[in-house]
Amino acid sequence: MSAVPIAPVSAAAWLKQIGRPWRRLTLLTGVLTLADVAPAIGFAAGLALTISSLTVSPAAAAPWLALAVFSLIARGLIGQAAVIVGAKLGGAVKTDVRGRLLSDLFGRGRRSSAQMTALVEGVGALDGYYSRFAPLRLAAGVSPLLIIAAAAIASPVSAGILLFTLFPFFVGMALAGTAAAGESRRQFQALERLSGLFIDRVRTLPAILAFDAVGRTTVQIAQASDELERRTGRVMRIAFLSSGVLEFFSALSVALIAVYCGFNLLRLLPFPVPETLDLSRAFFVLALAPEVYAPLRRLAAAYHDRQAAEAAAPSLITPHPRPAQRAPLGDLAPAIHFRDVAIAYEGSAPVIDGFDLDIAPGQIVAMMGASGVGKSAFCICCSASRP
Repeated sequence: MSAVPIAPVSAAAWLKQIGRPWRRLTLLTGVLTLADVAPAIGFAAGLALTISSLTVSPAAAAPWLALAVFSLIARGLIGQAAVIVGAKLGGAVKTDVRGRLLSDLFGRGRRSSAQMTALVEGVGALDGYYSRFAPLRLAAGVSPLLIIAAAAIASPVSAGILLFTLFPFFVGMALAGTAAAGESRRQFQALERLSGLFIDRVRTLPAILAFDAVGRTTVQIAQASDELERRTGRVMRIAFLSSGVLEFFSALSVALIAVYCGFNLLRLLPFPVPETLDLSRAFFVLALAPEVYAPLRRLAAAYHDRQAAEAAAPSLITPHPRPAQRAPLGDLAPAIHFRDVAIAYEGSAPVIDGFDLDIAPGQIVAMMGASGVGKSAFCICCSASRP
């Protein structure tokens, strides 16, 4: 079975293609992640109305407190279901990719240290992409807009502030993703080099011991390990820096909402606004503000999973097999004819000269003679003459 040359495909396109058979699981995980918006809004509404109703009587606040508790329970159940379905999706994709790699590795004999690394580390990098990043990508694009729309019912000005503060998030995520992409790719290449070097040195350990090259081999492995450590450290620094920037903008945005709602309640705003908030509306908007940025923060935390999967994708792509074509066979085996055959070794007279032989299909021929007269060479010629 031979492989058909395939056109180069980008890592993102291959990741999308490899997950296509599990489109329903992907959609279900995304819907569950997106469904977290409803209990988040319910919890904010229940908490705000509970606090405002306490001024009337505890009995009036009881239904809204029950709504907040029910929303918390529903949110936990939805989150757990999303985790379970995401893990099932990641496991299904990894099983399929690992099966293809094993078929390519053992079925076609394409064994290499890079493929051994891809079989373990590369396939493992796909788990976070499908179980966390892919569902969060859908939620991060829709959930903030739904929460802002809910906040606009209580305070259009606060909704405008929340919408305006989303732009620094997108800019920060784009910059962090651009910086992390190259470092993740170089980190995975360093891991492949270290794994390949280690496997190769273990395979040639007898030769290393025979030629007393233990010290040089140890230095080479140590240098490759240090290179992997440096690459991993750079990826982690970029991840922590991007998370810190996003947390800063998130805290700043929530603080802006808190300042606006507080000054509006106290009627101390230095500029006119087209709304006057009460305690329940202000508390509702303030409770929803962190939820606007929660999907984006989770997506930023899982963004490294995307970079790791895209870095590992080139080593996971296997060519599509071409069906083996069976050559047509005749009814009978072909006959073999030799005419005027001469066999000579280099620099010596021919050991066989002017030899003629006809071998019919199925005929058994025994070659007899002293050592060195060309029996083995003649057998090789017979084997080479077969179709």
